[in-house]
Amino acid sequence: MRVPLTFRPVHERVLRHALTRPDDVAIARGGHGVGYAELARQAAAVAAALTAGGAAGRPVAVRMDPGPRQAAAVLGVLSAGAHLLCLDPGAAGQRGAAVLEDLRPAWLLLDGVSGDAARADAARGDAARGDAAGGESAERDELADWYRRTLGGTILDVAGLLGPAQAPAPPPAVSSAASGAGPDDLMYVAYTSGSTGRPKGIPQTHRGFAQFVTWFAREFGIGPGSRVAQWAAPGYDASLVEMFAPLVAGATLCPVPPKIRAHPERLADWLAAERVTHLQTVPSFARRLLEAITGLGPEGRPPALGHLLLAGEPLTAELAGGLRAALPATRLVNLYGPTESILATWHEVAEPAEGRVPIGRPIPGRVVLVLDELDRHCPPGVTGELVIRSPYLTPGYAGAAAGERSAFRPPRGSARRGRYYRTGDRGRWTADGVLEFEGRRDFQVKFNGIRLELGDVEAALNAHESVAECAVVAVPGAHRQVASLAAYVVPRAPAAAEATPAAWRAALRRWFGKAMPPVTFTVVGHLPRTAGGKVDRDRLRRERENRQAAQARPKGMIA
Repeated sequence: MRVPLTFRPVHERVLRHALTRPDDVAIARGGHGVGYAELARQAAAVAAALTAGGAAGRPVAVRMDPGPRQAAAVLGVLSAGAHLLCLDPGAAGQRGAAVLEDLRPAWLLLDGVSGDAARADAARGDAARGDAAGGESAERDELADWYRRTLGGTILDVAGLLGPAQAPAPPPAVSSAASGAGPDDLMYVAYTSGSTGRPKGIPQTHRGFAQFVTWFAREFGIGPGSRVAQWAAPGYDASLVEMFAPLVAGATLCPVPPKIRAHPERLADWLAAERVTHLQTVPSFARRLLEAITGLGPEGRPPALGHLLLAGEPLTAELAGGLRAALPATRLVNLYGPTESILATWHEVAEPAEGRVPIGRPIPGRVVLVLDELDRHCPPGVTGELVIRSPYLTPGYAGAAAGERSAFRPPRGSARRGRYYRTGDRGRWTADGVLEFEGRRDFQVKFNGIRLELGDVEAALNAHESVAECAVVAVPGAHRQVASLAAYVVPRAPAAAEATPAAWRAALRRWFGKAMPPVTFTVVGHLPRTAGGKVDRDRLRRERENRQAAQARPKGMIA
């Protein structure tokens, strides 16, 4: 496992381009470009405001759509010596409040301020906090209002702070002392579903992220002239990887407009128009994108797309074959790994496969073990749990989950010291030293690349006043990926007006926002139990499959 001897935080590497390539386009959007020098100027303005407010060493939240101002905000946070929490402005809901309450960031950065927060800040006349950008006419930001009232945090309007474009100014000086960031200091905290029904904070260090992004950019040929799409939603580590991989390499970042991101036909046109060379997405969306590209004919192929990187879900051989046929000049790569390690393995899909595409070999700096229930190494062909050993693993969880260490236990009897993470995923080695993914061993699933704990969904349902108890199981789709969820609910009072699927679905949407998969509800008198008293989810799955099979049989047929 090779560990680099030198270290420089990614934000310092980005800002140095303001001195070496000031006029090169750092971020392109809507026919306009922001150069590295201008990006550095904007980042310095954000950093100055945060430094004056004492943000160094503290968490700072950025809740903005991808774009030049979001990038400037992120760079400014890191330059001020703070660590980052990114939130998706399009999917806040109660989950956003839970994340803010768990980490309690000192500042919340927004792209325009409205509601109570705007009126309070305008009354103070605090330029660092921004005026009421949009004022009374702007859409009320309930989460920002809640954050300010309940947590007493400071809101910074980045749009108001940066103001209109200014005349070019000399790039600000960049030095390692500017942020005071050490290799093992936290760079960011990303939140995923947790097994307790609350989002779980997963921090990453400057060293760990810099190592990964350096490998990512080099392996996939990102450099000057490359145009890399930022497709992942803010709040997930993939979005930060997509942001920094091009910027540290002197390439151009191309944020996908929010109105285009979820629409494959529009995205296909956008990829062609923006001359995007690198796109990272999840297999389920790649399937829809493939259909859109195929429907457009040869003219619909993004001509500059040299790399298509897929992560977050299992990749089927059938989908990989379709993508290779439709995009023969594009390098197709399957990536695997939990947020705790950013990613862990990679596999270039250069040949036809069967079943699921392998997840490949470990990324430099990571060792992947396949262990049985006694922590013994599994021979090739034998399925076991995937355990990652790496100095670049998260140092542990943040917030309420900080005391959870069971997933980081080293294998019993291991003579190798270091950080370990038990993924909960199952896999096996092939005879030629390639890893194959064999699914999850717990109740964690992925939908559209977003990790979701079924316990989160059950906790949100159980919090509803009409629910006595419930159980949730995943429903597989036609391509072995999670298509929806099935919820079995025991109501407190079946006749009550609140005990309806519509009310339960609304409660889940308030909590999860756009991250919530489709859910079907079945009202039951009681939940089946195992002999040990646990909810028998296997029985629920079998009964559902039997009902579906019975409904699919023609009338009059006897099973």
